[in-house]
Amino acid sequence: MNTARIDRIDVYCVRGPRKEAVRSGTTGATPVTASEFGVIRIVTSDGCQGLGEISITYPRIGFTLCHAARRIVAPRLIGQDARRAPELLALVDTILAGELSAPYLRAAFEIALLDWNGRHHGVPLYAMLGGKCRDRVPLAWGIYQKSPEEMARDAAAGVAAGYHAIKLKVGRRLADDVAAVRAVAEALGRKVPLRLDANMAWGSVPEASAAMRALAAEAPIAWFEQPLSRGNLQGMRLLRQQAIAPVMADESLQTLRDAYELARAEAADVFNIYICEAGGVQAAAHIFALAAALDIPCILGSQAEMGIGTAAAAHLGVAVPNLTHAWETFGPLRYEAELVRPATRIEDGWLYPAEGPGLGIELDEDVLAAWMAGE
Repeated sequence: MNTARIDRIDVYCVRGPRKEAVRSGTTGATPVTASEFGVIRIVTSDGCQGLGEISITYPRIGFTLCHAARRIVAPRLIGQDARRAPELLALVDTILAGELSAPYLRAAFEIALLDWNGRHHGVPLYAMLGGKCRDRVPLAWGIYQKSPEEMARDAAAGVAAGYHAIKLKVGRRLADDVAAVRAVAEALGRKVPLRLDANMAWGSVPEASAAMRALAAEAPIAWFEQPLSRGNLQGMRLLRQQAIAPVMADESLQTLRDAYELARAEAADVFNIYICEAGGVQAAAHIFALAAALDIPCILGSQAEMGIGTAAAAHLGVAVPNLTHAWETFGPLRYEAELVRPATRIEDGWLYPAEGPGLGIELDEDVLAAWMAGE
């Protein structure tokens, strides 16, 4: 009997209520108050299981991906050998055939298969990535669009809590952004370079340039994140040449191919990589490796992943060689409850991987049941 045969794949739609609404350049007038994600559980004939997470901030898309996972992908994996993860992921790639949302589903199934294999072989995920380079991952703290006073208080609290950098969402009316950046800079004594994320809000190079200059006059700037639309690599290159501050690629960077195109276009000083957008932990690691070869610094960004996605990020974080800046993978702190046990360990601005085989976590069945109420 093949004890590694996949007997069952459970797909749960979960709606995780947020502690505060998401307001950014991409949410417009409708802030996100809950994340509609998915949980995948692969169970083999010997009872061993692996957990994955479908992570995407935008409303309704997560539940659509859950439907695709349940009806399109899972049936093709039933009966397959879970130890043959590369073959199964190639099958997933064939099934999804380049759909725009394919990386999010692929990442969820990849994480579940890696978790299963770690449990099956009795090793943590970071060991399957080559072992530890460090024991913990430095984190930045992110602040959504609010009043200048609220953003200044949040920034001061983040620094006091030990976070290694501060990120602000910008991209609304320029006067409001200037007031917010000024307030935060004053609250921090102008000693902390700020990460400013426009989420593609500026519509042209002249508009972005004017906004970037106005904001850079108010505070030290670490970088401007995705000032223009995802396909405008020439515009990003022009902004880099103005040397106002470094330019980070986010929405322009999903796959390894995107990273190559960005580098070839000289369109970014810094890469913001996402596990869910890259197509999985290993795919994200490949982008880190390419960037290292080109001397492009990287961080791992976040779709405010819940506990499963953040556990995967923690394992990657301690294993990837080129960790040069604080990451933004603090997603579980955004939610009213924790979906996994043990709870994600974030202490004094540091993220720690859970100990134990695979991801080292289990689902909190009570929270899962409560968050499935809206399905």
